[in-house]
Amino acid sequence: MGGTTRRGLLAAGATLAAPAIVRAQGRTIVTTLFGGVYEQNFRRHVMDPFTQKTGARFQVRYGSPTEWLTSAMVNKDEPEIDLPFLSLPVAMKALGVPGLFLDITPEMVPNLRDVDPLFYDAYDRKAVGFNYVENGLAYRSDRVQPPITAWADLWQPRFKGQLLLPDIAGGYFYELVVIAARLHGGSETNLEPGFRALRELRPNVFRWFKSPNELPALLQRGEATVASIGGARAWQIRDGGVPLEVVIPSEGAPVGVLSFHVPQKVRNRDLVLAFVDHAMSTEVQTAFGNGMQSGMANRRVQLSPEVAPRVAPLDRLLRLDWKQIEPRMGEMAERMQREVIGGR
Repeated sequence: MGGTTRRGLLAAGATLAAPAIVRAQGRTIVTTLFGGVYEQNFRRHVMDPFTQKTGARFQVRYGSPTEWLTSAMVNKDEPEIDLPFLSLPVAMKALGVPGLFLDITPEMVPNLRDVDPLFYDAYDRKAVGFNYVENGLAYRSDRVQPPITAWADLWQPRFKGQLLLPDIAGGYFYELVVIAARLHGGSETNLEPGFRALRELRPNVFRWFKSPNELPALLQRGEATVASIGGARAWQIRDGGVPLEVVIPSEGAPVGVLSFHVPQKVRNRDLVLAFVDHAMSTEVQTAFGNGMQSGMANRRVQLSPEVAPRVAPLDRLLRLDWKQIEPRMGEMAERMQREVIGGR
């Protein structure tokens, strides 16, 4: 089914279901977005169909999740942003600010009933995750045999000087610390085994990368053969001709999640909640997931046969306790830099 036909069907079906009061409002929702291909897909598959069925318009604020949360806190009584779109771990920090965001219930947003608990219960029901991108492993299939199947494999001596792992600026390093801790008898509340294990892993590390943008060239040239890497980026490298095998580790893949947060004193509450419900519907989630090649929070989504093999399914995700991780983030960064990356 073509994109135009899909959008038309979504708009037509949603209009029949939309309450008359919502269709008549026609107000503006101020929200936030990440640019580039993400914004293109979000506008096409999420915003535009909602505008067609309600007459609502959108005003987008750009920047960073930290800036958007700061705005929500500073303007708590008169929010400038009706619907901040936050990412982990900023979203968990937001949950700790009392009286800032609404408790979102299935009575307010009926499609929450189809959302996996990782994207709703994990936010204490004060937010809902929209989509996710997993971070797993990838390796040069022409140089690594036997194959890698697990995070635990990284500690094997055969990978001396072969690993690409994130430093504190490289993304997913908090998750790496927790994974190492879990593999060696620790947990989110007992990180000591993780730091000890990562110190032991240092001989296997070719580079602690500061940006995922470093990975394509290093893997293409074969300077390193194994990387901790986001699924979407790994598939891009593979599609570019590099013999790369993309792996969802047996222990699970941690995820980056973008989530909706509704301020308690939002001006146009009914319209904003109607938009969140629209965005979480199976139809809209499926359209965005296929367009973006992204995992989605709605359990009823079935991605196309072309996209599904490139996305970690819900039952293969690593479920971390971010409420325990977030207060320790400063300590984790300091220890990672001092004891692991910069250690002797």
